[in-house]
Amino acid sequence: MTKDENYPECLRRGDAGGHVQTRTAQTEKRYRKRYEGMAKTWCRQHRMDEVTPFELAQDIGYRSSDLSANALRQYHAAIRQCLRDLWNEGTITLGEVERVDALFRQQTPMSKSAKGKAGGRSSAGRAKSIKPETLSSLVTELLFSATATRRIAAALLEYGVELATRPGEFLSMREDPLGRLWVRSAKYSRTNAKGLQPARMLILDNLAPFEISELKEIAALLLIERDKGATIASLLRRCQHAIREARKAVGGRSRKVTAYTVRHQARANMAASGMTPEEVAVVMNHASAMTAQSHYAPARSAWRGARGMKPLAVDPDLAAKVRAGNRSRGWTAQQLRGPKPK
Repeated sequence: MTKDENYPECLRRGDAGGHVQTRTAQTEKRYRKRYEGMAKTWCRQHRMDEVTPFELAQDIGYRSSDLSANALRQYHAAIRQCLRDLWNEGTITLGEVERVDALFRQQTPMSKSAKGKAGGRSSAGRAKSIKPETLSSLVTELLFSATATRRIAAALLEYGVELATRPGEFLSMREDPLGRLWVRSAKYSRTNAKGLQPARMLILDNLAPFEISELKEIAALLLIERDKGATIASLLRRCQHAIREARKAVGGRSRKVTAYTVRHQARANMAASGMTPEEVAVVMNHASAMTAQSHYAPARSAWRGARGMKPLAVDPDLAAKVRAGNRSRGWTAQQLRGPKPK
């Protein structure tokens, strides 16, 4: 008898839709960690010491209409993993398992028609530009109670406009022995040229010495957090939560600002300063010069004074490797790999 055949029928599926039929040990470990986080959050909110899978399933049901189909499946899969573990231990009955499964079947995700509306959980409701005063208010609010997470989140917003990093890239920032700051690309792939280079050195031309020193302090703080076991994903979740809390306190224009908004603003400022699409692509680590033009904030969203801002100094060799609008992705991959050996 295989492992899955030991479970009742409702636990043989990965989730209510049957999208995950089998699980690796690594996948199971991720679901267990997700369940632990869900349980910890529920206990903190309800001031309880423990929670049952049924209570968590009920809690998800209350907000299932605000969740995407994929998010709902992930929550279900995490709870099903807990049920599997309890079944293996012999500490849960078939009736209790079927009770949770019945709850899952009653829960429906957010309708497709609501996903694209402003205020919904999609990019349509997120800001693609931010006013300087709004940014300043959010940073000040974050630093009002300067925990490690809030300091990192504040730096992500404040310096993201200058560095144009993705949030996950900013959180991978490291300082090398020469005092230069590097980030790892979140989208680089050598096979399909989804990024220009696997890691890039941050261009700090427009930052004052004290700002560069502060960035290096943040890099050291990030290293400490990673040494404690934090991953880029967990750090990003913590920063996003801190930004959401700061938005509630600030209100007004900040309500749609996310960690990614400052990257959009950075592109608008660079475009207004006179940088070419290829130079912008190098800073943003895009393989194509068209990506920023079609997906990011336009130059008209730039801050006042951006037109007189000194353009960033970009490596011309890297700019030459950027794919123009009429070049295929395969062309860029060929340039990055170099000529084929004879």
